[in-house]
Amino acid sequence: MSETPTRESLLEANAAFYHAFEALDMKAMAALWEESDRVFCVHPGWQALHGREAVISSWRNIMINTGRIRFTLTNLRAHIDGLVGTVTLYENIQSIAGGQRHTASTIATNLFSFDEEQGLWLLFHHHASLAAVPESSEIVN
Repeated sequence: MSETPTRESLLEANAAFYHAFEALDMKAMAALWEESDRVFCVHPGWQALHGREAVISSWRNIMINTGRIRFTLTNLRAHIDGLVGTVTLYENIQSIAGGQRHTASTIATNLFSFDEEQGLWLLFHHHASLAAVPESSEIVN
């Protein structure tokens, strides 16, 4: 937890999102999302999902149907404007779903709000779309 919003704490919150996803940990995933009407998510190839209930339900369905998923995150960019943090990045994904191996590259935007009472960043928007990987990629662990 951080008393003020920092780039480091924003990147830690972003990393926590991907760690929860890789661990297929629904409880951790749900804890990362803001409890508000502005929660919004677009998974690659899906319709837009509005509202916390629909978004959390989508993550539950993804996790139930995923045997394993791993991310290599590249080209991370983080920006803070007041109490809103934006992280853009490439998600290089390897997964097993339905007993089959899959690989994909997406470009994602994650928007966070800083909850001053709790001293932490909470997601309110995730949008990932299929994309070509740029030739020059910085790998971030």
